[in-house]
Formats: sequence, C-alpha cells, structure tokens
Amino acid sequence: MKILKIIIAFMFVNISFGQIPPKGTIQYEYYNYCNENLTKLKPLENYPFFQTEELCSIRKCFRGICYPEINELIFKRLVEMAKVNFDKKIYLRLIRGKDCIKLAEMKNSNLEDDNKLIYIGIDEIYYDEEVSRGVELYNSETEKLMKIKPNR
Repeated sequence: MKILKIIIAFMFVNISFGQIPPKGTIQYEYYNYCNENLTKLKPLENYPFFQTEELCSIRKCFRGICYPEINELIFKRLVEMAKVNFDKKIYLRLIRGKDCIKLAEMKNSNLEDDNKLIYIGIDEIYYDEEVSRGVELYNSETEKLMKIKPNR
C-alpha cells in the first residue's frame, strides 16, 4: 500500500510540474510530432522492455531520459531528428529555462521572421543535466546544418 501511495505521488508531481506546450499551437504540434522517417532502433539488451520504437518525437525522447545507456540512444536519436527535420525544412530551436513554454509561444508569434525558427519549450524537471545535453545536441546539429546549407 505504501508503494502504491509513492507511485501515485510521483505521478502527480510529474503531471503537475512537467509542462507541455498548449494544444493547438505550432509548438505542441512539433513537440508531439512522430517522425516516421527515422532509422529503426534495436531493443537495448540491458533494457529489453524499453520501447525504442516510440522514440519518434521530441516529447517521447525527452520523457524517456533516465539511465545512461538509454540516454545515449536518445541523444543519437535527437541528432538524427535534427537532420531529418532540417531536410524537411522544419527548423526547430529547443529552449529551456524559466517559463520556456511561454517564451517559445511569444517567439513563435511571428514565424515569418528572418530566422524561420519554430521554438519548442522543453520543460522537463527531472534529469536536468541530461535534458540540457539533449537540447544542446539537437540545437547544435541544427545550427551546424544551417551554416553548411544556408540557402534554406
């Protein structure tokens, strides 16, 4: 019974503090977008029940961060997603920090600006260092591609 209470409390905290972008916004659309053009991932030997086939969206990747071996797979997937999105002319910039979802909504109010970026707030409260690394990997890959192929 005590374990059940702990699990329910953990779920409540995760739902209460882990924010997602508002439904109906472009930020929500790309945060949840499941990209079908990604390489098929093999199940992890040490974590056979971790569903690698679900790592097709930014949301699923960041929500899956936990153990080092899984994180490395997720980091590689985020870099791959940056490349696939860039090839599709979807230029996303992931941001973190206080009120990042609100900030992203504000920055997305003019999608016709010079940078053509769509901002996505990543407001995960657990595994802060790993989430920050994932954001950095995605953004640096996008920036690298924008410098190589500036004629978007």
